[in-house]
Amino acid sequence: MKKRFLYITSLCLSMTLFSGCKDYLEQVPLDAPATGQFFNNQTEMNVALNGIYKSAYWNTGNTPYQSIMDGWTDIALLRAVDLGEGNFDVFNAHPKAIWTFAYTTIQQANTMLEGMEVGKNNVPAAAYNRLQAEARVLRAYAYFYLVFMFGDVPLITKPLLPTEFYSQTRTPKADVIKFIYSELDAAAAVLAWAPADPGRMSKAVALGYKARTALFNKEYQVAADAAKQIMDGAGLNLNPNFGELFTRTGQTANAGKEIMYQILHSEADANSITYLPLGSISRAAGGQSGRFPQQRLVDMFEAKDGKRIDESAVYDPAKPSRNRDLRLKYTVAIPGDTISMNLKTLVYDIYKNTTSFRNASGAWTTSTNADFDNAFGPSKSGVGLLHAKYTLTAEDAFTARVGFIMMRYAEILLMYAEAKIELNQLDDSVINAMNLVRKRAGQPTVEVAIQKDQNKLRQLIRRERVAELAMEGFRWFDIRRWGIADIAMPQPVMGAAKDPAKVPASPTFKTSTTHDLNSIPVYTGSENLRYVRENRFWYPKLTLLPVPQSERDINPLLTQNSGW
Repeated sequence: MKKRFLYITSLCLSMTLFSGCKDYLEQVPLDAPATGQFFNNQTEMNVALNGIYKSAYWNTGNTPYQSIMDGWTDIALLRAVDLGEGNFDVFNAHPKAIWTFAYTTIQQANTMLEGMEVGKNNVPAAAYNRLQAEARVLRAYAYFYLVFMFGDVPLITKPLLPTEFYSQTRTPKADVIKFIYSELDAAAAVLAWAPADPGRMSKAVALGYKARTALFNKEYQVAADAAKQIMDGAGLNLNPNFGELFTRTGQTANAGKEIMYQILHSEADANSITYLPLGSISRAAGGQSGRFPQQRLVDMFEAKDGKRIDESAVYDPAKPSRNRDLRLKYTVAIPGDTISMNLKTLVYDIYKNTTSFRNASGAWTTSTNADFDNAFGPSKSGVGLLHAKYTLTAEDAFTARVGFIMMRYAEILLMYAEAKIELNQLDDSVINAMNLVRKRAGQPTVEVAIQKDQNKLRQLIRRERVAELAMEGFRWFDIRRWGIADIAMPQPVMGAAKDPAKVPASPTFKTSTTHDLNSIPVYTGSENLRYVRENRFWYPKLTLLPVPQSERDINPLLTQNSGW
């Protein structure tokens, strides 16, 4: 009987963690054997593992959930009012979706890990241990998001019986994190540094998730040690071309093996496509722009001399694209930039109803500019800026297969440097890690004068995380773990100049020591010259997402986060 319940439980949890399953309880599965009888050999175990990988792609509108999370922060926005505005409640669809996606991944992993014991003797030990380890990393990945987005969460490590659905309680965050560590350590002891196949978990990825978990939990020595293991043993390096990381061609080559784990899309499956570029691409290029950067993101990038724009001698507010950190042009499209999106090359313009397009012969022609007057475009719906990251890929945006990067080596270097800075262990390894990332971006190396100054290095590493990792799903967590969300969030959404002939003043970053430390720009006095959207708000309860009310309705033993 227990074997039937394993299947039923997995089926129910693929819809939601604690949804009702009563209609299924008297039915025998008609389209698959019970999972307890299923994993008899390596082929069947591989099929189960593939299902977990598929479930770990948390998809919203054919777009990875992690790719929209920066839109809930101070550096980006989504066209429709969303979590960033701070006025959602316990019925909001996003917390519900993330909770459901995570527990679906967990339940599928639990089902595989228990079910595969049946066929253990039929599989070579090395293959069995690898399959098991990959499933454990995927389960830890799901718990990582749950614990840092919801805090205390139910810790479920086996397939639930129907009688257990309504008795789950929230496990303390500290205990869940200990479980994550134990899972990742066990997996790292088994897995090879390189993945068995592209898109699979590896020893490097397991240790990377350990470092990320520890950094976010302020266990800096654990984070530094895990990152250092990767730096010393994995044989990874940076792609010399930052922009190639976010194109299909560049990802296929994966120079330097920088990309450690990404969501892959297969040519063999016509439906295996992503709308990640489409949702951000210029309307003039045929895109459906619904996600936009904020001006704050633009202004956090350094000038070419390595100085913040309020301190640089080479920054010109009338020409904000010039003399800047080269990562800026691969992250944000600014009016006046020449961009190639959706197999079209054009001059991005929001100030007039025509713009220049390059035709197939290389000649330039003038044509209608939808970025100027489209009701859903960047000037009418956004704040005059476009995402460049993941949109400059040479693909048809309606059939794109560029993969979303879940982990790459640059993040490992930055995590190592940040952890060591927080520990005040300011040795050459910290500066070398930062300089590898800065040199790739064409930025000067870390100034000798600040190499032993913990606070100045903290300021620099926080700015580096924005410049390097913007739009990759980290900012939501960073402003919370640094304790700056109450300053970064409650401001109006600012954009580009409304009139290019009236250049707004540069923002100030020194409203307070916290603003200065975290390079948070303030636009007092220039708001009337810029595109501006809604005011955003901040309340302490927004530190965590609410436990979805639908889950609490099903299981009253689930408590709610403070303030919700």
